[in-house]
Amino acid sequence: MKYNLSLRQLKTILVVSEQKRLIKASEILSLTPPAVTIQLRQAEEEIGLLLFDRTSDGLKLTDAGTEVAKCAQNIFGQLNDLSNKLDEVSFAKRGSVKIGIVSTAKYFGHNIAAAFIKENPKIKTYIKVASREEILKGLSSFEIDFAITGTVPLNKDLDNKVFGNHPIIFIASPKSPLIKKNKIKKTELVNQKILTRENGSGTLNTLQSFLDETKLAFEPSLTEVGSNETIKQAVMSNIGIAMISEHCCINEIKYNLLKKLNVEGLPIIKKWYVTKLKTRNLSHSSKLFFDYIVENGRKFLP
Repeated sequence: MKYNLSLRQLKTILVVSEQKRLIKASEILSLTPPAVTIQLRQAEEEIGLLLFDRTSDGLKLTDAGTEVAKCAQNIFGQLNDLSNKLDEVSFAKRGSVKIGIVSTAKYFGHNIAAAFIKENPKIKTYIKVASREEILKGLSSFEIDFAITGTVPLNKDLDNKVFGNHPIIFIASPKSPLIKKNKIKKTELVNQKILTRENGSGTLNTLQSFLDETKLAFEPSLTEVGSNETIKQAVMSNIGIAMISEHCCINEIKYNLLKKLNVEGLPIIKKWYVTKLKTRNLSHSSKLFFDYIVENGRKFLP
């Protein structure tokens, strides 16, 4: 059976599925909420199936809606690829690149982008800095071409290229009694106030795996803290300690605002990756930037 769905309707379905609220979706789409409702109703009438369940928590995709949203993602991904390819034909190296940077990598990621832009001034480069979860969502929705990431989930259909080491450490305030210890056992950390990132962050997953090895029940004694910057400020104030990327706090450690703790089993050496969907065919300009990071990213690490 053939369905006559417009690109606007498909875009509306995608945005509503991500935002789950008509008002938020209407702002992104530059439409009124009633106009968004009309677009959804017309799409459902064309298909003959409900695409969304209306719940107290917002609009949630039905099974049919999930299939439509997946197809819409592929369609817009292909259109984006076509746009870049046509740019290359018309303007040689004047294409565009959309790169995502996980928030932990922002301390060096912009330097990589700046160096690439200097060498390729005719390529338009768009940068999105966000949490790991948001960056992975951006890859899946074709919003970004590729990303600089830390820990990546094994169940994702991703192509990951390593470009450098990523040390994970524990930090404390210079006022903390822990800094006087030559060696701190993992079991000693369980009773500390540990400041954490949001659920789904790579650092939180690493922390939980690290402390799981103590075979003791572990619950952070402080609720999650929104960002690395907030965590660092809280640790400086001696509110607690934190596991964090060493690349996030090189300057604070250098100027004695934070102290690196000598914890057994640390540092954990993770990896930095440049990541894209396996099914994503990068444009010439995007592949140029992707390869640039693989070959040169290491020298920009702190």
